[in-house]
Amino acid sequence: MGHEDINEAKSRTRRAVSDVLTGLTPSRRRAASVALAQKLTQMPEVRAARTVMLFLSLPSEIDTWPTIRWAWREGKRVAVPRVEASAPGRETHLEERGMTPVLLAAADIQTIHEHPGVRPGPLGILDVPDAPEVPVPEIDVVLVPCMAVDRRGNRLGRGGGFYDRFLSRPDLRARQIVIALQEQLFDEVPVGPRDRRVPVVVTDAETIVVTKKSEK
Repeated sequence: MGHEDINEAKSRTRRAVSDVLTGLTPSRRRAASVALAQKLTQMPEVRAARTVMLFLSLPSEIDTWPTIRWAWREGKRVAVPRVEASAPGRETHLEERGMTPVLLAAADIQTIHEHPGVRPGPLGILDVPDAPEVPVPEIDVVLVPCMAVDRRGNRLGRGGGFYDRFLSRPDLRARQIVIALQEQLFDEVPVGPRDRRVPVVVTDAETIVVTKKSEK
């Protein structure tokens, strides 16, 4: 499949998944998010982690808030991504920007929107603009978002490539886990040569550990 064909296939998949996610009820998302958190918090690598990196969810995504609360209760350090801004006087294309893990300080709050350090970000996602950076080698587990993921660990993101670049960093030694709603799990998703495969997929209904056999 050529480069343009792959991009078109990715666009079609994103549109199809977006339509499905838009149609989900709030109760379905809440139930799935709680179920996912219960599965994650029983995984040995997550329980043993001292620093967990995850994302601040968009309204259509699996909600990471139950997992964040659990991590704080367990005394873990929570890191979240901050997309690097353009250099002064130079507008940088999204595909050229990096992603930096920053601290999400523990807080006695009921929802993530109440966090004193969280603000609406420039890309439509929540951001923690003034938080200190977390050294990448100190991250033990990265919980990775997706638009779609397949059973071989191939992940389709939103098109910016932030996570593909971040997960390829040589100083990142963390266990990488894609988390998603079951509706985002496919038998196969279109991927290109720069797309990063992730070794573990967890949805609210399944846990898939990608093996050498399943990669083929």
